[in-house]
Amino acid sequence: MKYFNYEIDEQGIATLTFDTPKSNVNVLCFDALYELRELITKFETDKSIKALFIESAKEDIFIAGADIKEIKAFNDEAEIIAKLTEGQEIFNRLENLPFATVAVIDGACLGGGLELAMSCDYRIATNEAHTSLGLVEVSLGIIPGLGGTQRLPMLVGFTKAIELITASKRLKGDKALKLGLVDASVPSGYLDFKKEAYIKAILSGTLEEQVAKKRQGIPWYEMLSPLRTLIATMARKEVMKKTAGHYPAALKTIDVLEETLEMSLEEGLKVELDVFAPLATSEVSKNLIELFFTSEALKKENFSKAKAKTIKTSAVIGVGTMGSGIAWALAQKEIPVRLVARQMSSIAKATAKMMQSFERLQKRGRLTSREIGLKMDRVTYTTEMQGLDAVDIVIEAVSEAPEVKQKVFEDLESKVSKEAVIATNTSSLNISTLLENVKYPERFVGMHFFNPVQMMPLVEVIAGDKTSDETMATVVKLAKKLGKTPIKVKECAGFLVNRTLLPYLNEAARMFEEGANLEELDKVLTTFGLPMGPFTLADEVGLDIGDKVSDILYESYGERMKPSPVLAQMVEKGWLGKKTGQGFYLHQGRKKSLNIDVESLQSSKENLAEQTILDRCILIMVNEAAKCLEEKVVDNAAYLDMAMVMGTGFPAFRGGLLRYADSLGIEEVVKRLSVLESRYGERFAPAKSLLVMAEKGKYFYSTSNARR
Repeated sequence: MKYFNYEIDEQGIATLTFDTPKSNVNVLCFDALYELRELITKFETDKSIKALFIESAKEDIFIAGADIKEIKAFNDEAEIIAKLTEGQEIFNRLENLPFATVAVIDGACLGGGLELAMSCDYRIATNEAHTSLGLVEVSLGIIPGLGGTQRLPMLVGFTKAIELITASKRLKGDKALKLGLVDASVPSGYLDFKKEAYIKAILSGTLEEQVAKKRQGIPWYEMLSPLRTLIATMARKEVMKKTAGHYPAALKTIDVLEETLEMSLEEGLKVELDVFAPLATSEVSKNLIELFFTSEALKKENFSKAKAKTIKTSAVIGVGTMGSGIAWALAQKEIPVRLVARQMSSIAKATAKMMQSFERLQKRGRLTSREIGLKMDRVTYTTEMQGLDAVDIVIEAVSEAPEVKQKVFEDLESKVSKEAVIATNTSSLNISTLLENVKYPERFVGMHFFNPVQMMPLVEVIAGDKTSDETMATVVKLAKKLGKTPIKVKECAGFLVNRTLLPYLNEAARMFEEGANLEELDKVLTTFGLPMGPFTLADEVGLDIGDKVSDILYESYGERMKPSPVLAQMVEKGWLGKKTGQGFYLHQGRKKSLNIDVESLQSSKENLAEQTILDRCILIMVNEAAKCLEEKVVDNAAYLDMAMVMGTGFPAFRGGLLRYADSLGIEEVVKRLSVLESRYGERFAPAKSLLVMAEKGKYFYSTSNARR
């Protein structure tokens, strides 16, 4: 056997161990499934077996899911149905074995891995941090296809199954036990004892009764047709609210669950497959899968061959919105952090914000009061830059002003050890210029977090002229420890994300200045798939910050980045956005309404076609992104696309900014940019690389995947 090891003891207890060769993880490829089928055929006639335990030989992994490469390769719906029908039949035979079957889950148990586990009679999970269970297929643009939609409701109920699948939620062992998804949740060290207890109960014939008392199952009221319809309707509204229908797999999941709840397993599995097949061949799924592979590549990326230092202690200088968010991220991962600010009132506000973030996790059941207390106990503070001599890293997050940052760096170097890494959270300033007067520039680096730090997964890592490889490796390792995705970016004004995003925001401001309706502009861009329109985003970020960054980019890149005067005019009036309650919109708590006073800044009134709005906003970003690749600001198109998805919320279902350009065709992109250039000016002049690609019929990605 290639994927499984099998043994049976004198009591008749069989253990089947999944161990994918030459891999750190187990994935359910079809070869593994076919091997499992052979074993099941043997088990079905082996009367000596009293129970079967399915385990993993991998550390921290049960089964990570189906083989995504095989799903990516699907192009023919008939082939998909044939293949997955085989998989469903294998799990059905596992479920119908004539003895007790137990999945022993210590690590990730996702997608097809959980579908296999649910085909067993019982499930034991560990309550360790590395154990998570979930049907996460919707995040790849598909639905569960090996019985997940049919077996999950039987264990956790109809309502909870909708919630878990549509949101691709991952559950820890204790939560899975509470919901009835698993039958036991124990520490890893207690796993063998629990297994022995299950063996005794199986051999004595008492386990089924013991477990039945604890299981949730489907509540009787969910079987009532009118209530089920109401639950499904409400779920669809919630999905539409979050996704605007751009991710059809979530809606299809609800359809399948509602339609099949009272069907036999055989009938329900057929419906599941009929829905799965077209989703698996859709452009949305292909795009999401490509982003998944990019994400996996970035997890392995170190961006340096040097050995990273381990960060054990930290400090954050400047504790405003960004600084307090960074400090929270460090404390959340139990890294002691020292807050540095000039005034105690700033520190008090920062710690209050950190507590609010922890309390939100507590409300979701992810932290206890005791755990929060332990994390906050690691937070200390100073108003005099004291107590920094032993910290491993200092992250500076003061205002975006070169002279302020340079003064901080000069003061800081005498307060920390020579080995300490110093990172700046600048969003646009040149790192090397900031370091002109420091003694040890090799230990300085840019570490640009995005707001809100608690939610945004991206960190841009920027090396200055003299930043050492060890420093780069250290901050990349730290970013990963904080649960972020670091992407190395070449030093330039605005780096990657802001440099690409600012032309979009500026173009929207120009259209508004020309007389377009700002609410209509916001609506067109959110309908395209962006999480918020340009004016809502500008208000969230702060118009003063946008104006400052716009000036920096204009100084560096010239006329193509010349800012619309609207931002400066609004800053002059004190209309800074959400933080002052007045920007493009008026803000009261979570409510917003149009600020009609901004119409006085328009030169005329004009109605623009939706396609014109999209092309001016999106293609100007494509153009700047192409220039970034020309200048090697980022390693490749895939990393650029991931940065834009993670840093700006560019719609993942479109695969990223450059994959969207590929879907249009580069020749078409150049054609549209040329039309815009003739109408609106040089800022739309197609990048040199785009002209070459159009002439040669090339794409940012391979031509086979470019236009599906």
